[in-house]
Amino acid sequence: MAINEHCDLVLKDLYFYDFKSAYPRILQGIGWNFSDVDLDDKAQRNISIGTSQRDNQNLSEFLMNAVDSLLQFYIDDNDLDESDIIVTQRDGFIVTKMLKNTEDFLKLDFRGIVDLLIITPDRKKFLMSKEDTVEVKGISHKYSALDSVYQLYTKLNLYNKKSLFTQLEQIKNRVLKSDDKKLFMVEIDGKFVVQTLKHGQLIVANDNIFNMRDVNTQKYYDHYFRELSESVFLQFY
Repeated sequence: MAINEHCDLVLKDLYFYDFKSAYPRILQGIGWNFSDVDLDDKAQRNISIGTSQRDNQNLSEFLMNAVDSLLQFYIDDNDLDESDIIVTQRDGFIVTKMLKNTEDFLKLDFRGIVDLLIITPDRKKFLMSKEDTVEVKGISHKYSALDSVYQLYTKLNLYNKKSLFTQLEQIKNRVLKSDDKKLFMVEIDGKFVVQTLKHGQLIVANDNIFNMRDVNTQKYYDHYFRELSESVFLQFY
């Protein structure tokens, strides 16, 4: 994943494109034998291709180079320059313009308008809001309970500073002063990991084992949310 080094940290109304099932479609194009694989079963398909890549480094490099070349073709063919390309991922990108041509060779699918993109100051992570969904990329150890907080970023009033900074403070307090134990429990193999103030990482069977006063809520905020809020503050201060 590569993020534009010069664009604003907070952006709206972008366009998201990627290749659907890029690797199997490329392999089919060169006559790869999928006779024992149900290509409609994504998990089975990915396991088969992943195993083949593991056993064949040349295949892995071929697939990565093929996708890179296809993306570059569409960049050139649509006259995109560096400032138009905001995020480049393994098999797609987020750009500032609607593309005119996406149909040559392997179709580049339009995945929708990105309503809001918040890039962290180090330009290694981002939050993307699209069609009432939120995706966060680059932040390690993310789990689904955090989505209720990430959704709050999509409701930020970017046109009123007073309201905006109040909302950022509310997001911070939503984490630091929360009494929602579920928000701080990471499930691993049927048990849960909680970051505590005195004992560090604590493994518990359920939420009856610990009190919220023992949870290191600051650590959660710093890891999962602080950089996103900092970007909004830097952009609009």
